[in-house]
Amino acid sequence: MRKLKNRRYFVFISHNKKDKDAAREISLFLTSENINVWFDEWEISAGDSIIDQIDKGLENCTHFIIILSRNAKRSNWVKKELKSILIDAIQSGNPVILPVILDKTPLPKLISDIHYIRYKGGTEEDRWEIIKAVTGRNPSSNFIKAIVKKYNELIYDPNAKYPFPFLVCPSCGSDQLKHSSMTDSKHDEIYFTVTCKECGWSEWTQ
Repeated sequence: MRKLKNRRYFVFISHNKKDKDAAREISLFLTSENINVWFDEWEISAGDSIIDQIDKGLENCTHFIIILSRNAKRSNWVKKELKSILIDAIQSGNPVILPVILDKTPLPKLISDIHYIRYKGGTEEDRWEIIKAVTGRNPSSNFIKAIVKKYNELIYDPNAKYPFPFLVCPSCGSDQLKHSSMTDSKHDEIYFTVTCKECGWSEWTQ
């Protein structure tokens, strides 16, 4: 699991795989505001123990967003994740449970008294509601600006030793980058290239 930059807020996204698009949108809303997010698509890699990774996310989270829908109601994973944090949430108030409802699915009885967010499909209003529910403040900027700022933070290394300051591939996000150089003795020039081993993206300069 990656090192947390800001431990103050760490949000676990509990959802059914059929609601992946909504989960991804909510994760991007939060990440763009520098809020740490546990979203299975970002945290679980090939070869990882799914249960171990989920346990780590649940252990660290300060906020537990449960995405409720007809799909989630039938999901054993979502039920287990909710049950695993309920005792701590009831006794100490940590993590904070934040239900986000996609359709007309009612809240589970044990959390029926908790204020929920009615998701409207990834609108700007959704973003404001979710970020304010987690942080107690409004978003710092509009979503496009926040995403571009976050993208640059994640893609570029200001202290890069190579001519290309990429931390990851700007095309697919892989960190499998290969830097190389070639000398053209005839023209007394040096060419530098960077290639992504995963998707084949490349760039060169001299």
